Amino acid sequence: MAPSPAGVVTRKTGVLLLVAAACFGPFVVALVLFYGPWSYDWLPKLPGSREWIAPSIALPPEWRAELAAQVPPAHRWSLIYAKIKPCDATCAGDLLRLRQVQRALARDADRVDVVFADLGAGVSPPQIAGEPPLDVRTLVGEARDELRAALGVERLEAGRVLIADSRGQLVLSYPPDIAQRELLRDLKRLLSGTGTD
Repeated sequence: MAPSPAGVVTRKTGVLLLVAAACFGPFVVALVLFYGPWSYDWLPKLPGSREWIAPSIALPPEWRAELAAQVPPAHRWSLIYAKIKPCDATCAGDLLRLRQVQRALARDADRVDVVFADLGAGVSPPQIAGEPPLDVRTLVGEARDELRAALGVERLEAGRVLIADSRGQLVLSYPPDIAQRELLRDLKRLLSGTGTD
């Protein structure tokens, strides 16, 4: 006996509803999760310890001019170790790790300067055995005040790794013990223009 037209319509409607739910269901769930009034503490965080500095902070013009006089300014980035307190043995070890990250960039190594930024200690970092002298800059005035406000004095006393783009803007901040692999990955993405997301 042939099925009744009502039964055929019901089955077709059910199949269509299942297909629609499979296609549009994930989008609806994502919208509800994104715009809903709930906490996201339970969601896994994106890997990495980077912090975007927003808005970005401009390095002092004289600092940029000094760097440009030493190297071609086009496509030039800076890997900066900023610290308020004098540079101790831990700080020297962190600086050595930054130099190693710079060398690991291989053909792009000459596009990145490693700089020690004195934020008030008035003391240069110790010379690292077997390494060329470190580029030391004093960060004062408006740029220093903006950096202290953005990151906090306490964290800058412990030291902070910063990335300045080719326009002389401080854009990223990391803890001083940042994993070399993570920093290298971000630098490669930035230098290639693919970002860090």
